[in-house]
Amino acid sequence: MKIAVVGAGAMGSLFGGYLSQKNDVYLVDIWAEHVQAINENGLKIEEQDGQIRIFHPKATTDAKTVGVVELAVVFVKSIQTIEAMEENISLIGPDTMVLSLQNGHGNDADIRKFVDKKNIILGTTAHGCTMKEPGFVYHAGVGQNHIGPVSSDRNAAEIVAAVLNECDLITDVSDDVMKLVWNKLFVNVGINAITALIDRTNACIADSPCANAVSKALVYEAVATANAGGANFDAAAVFANVVEVARKTGLNRSSMLQDVSKKRKTEIDKINGAIVKEAEAHGVDVPANRLIVNLIHAKE
Repeated sequence: MKIAVVGAGAMGSLFGGYLSQKNDVYLVDIWAEHVQAINENGLKIEEQDGQIRIFHPKATTDAKTVGVVELAVVFVKSIQTIEAMEENISLIGPDTMVLSLQNGHGNDADIRKFVDKKNIILGTTAHGCTMKEPGFVYHAGVGQNHIGPVSSDRNAAEIVAAVLNECDLITDVSDDVMKLVWNKLFVNVGINAITALIDRTNACIADSPCANAVSKALVYEAVATANAGGANFDAAAVFANVVEVARKTGLNRSSMLQDVSKKRKTEIDKINGAIVKEAEAHGVDVPANRLIVNLIHAKE
């Protein structure tokens, strides 16, 4: 299958590398040094056991050189989705499937401006990784992917899941995509901003009583917000999952921590900020999330 990964940061590179084992893969990114390193030396991925694997996807800064693809995997930051779709529209044909495994809330609505609803798949991944240097990624956490269709048509999601599974990216298909989106948002809400503020890896959520307490406050507010909108999540079970994800990806530096460290704009408005926005619509008080949004913006 001809596949483009839009946004070849750590996660995009990881998926692009694995997918390149059995597909014609193009990593599309504006980071010229990273693109050059991949094209000259291959994409290096260091696994948790220290093994370094080398993959050979193609990489480019110009999507127009790629042409229309069968599958576009979107990994840009959620605050950049519309801009990325506009700049890379040459990849999209009438039958192109688009998979978003991004953080944040509202990515489906952004992608829908460019792609037929039946071709949009949303999902979550429990993988974690960190960029070590141009062309070199550390695979810090291994987990399962869950994807689902935005429409009632499962066909595109089933095709994409088969492609991912064939390349050792274990994936299942869910009919309740919004539950997937909320569960992913809960994990991001409970991990990312905290790690960014205290400059710690994900393990701090499981290991530090203070970080754990803050995470719990953020997640319980997020669950209350989701339930006010008609969902039916159990806050204790949701938080237990957040802690388990943090433990499994304990060595990972969250994307928000990486952004803060490099003085880049974060996705806070699409994560904890999305909770604040949804909470206002449903009359739910979320002081912990409001506070952490302001703290991240102050750090930016």
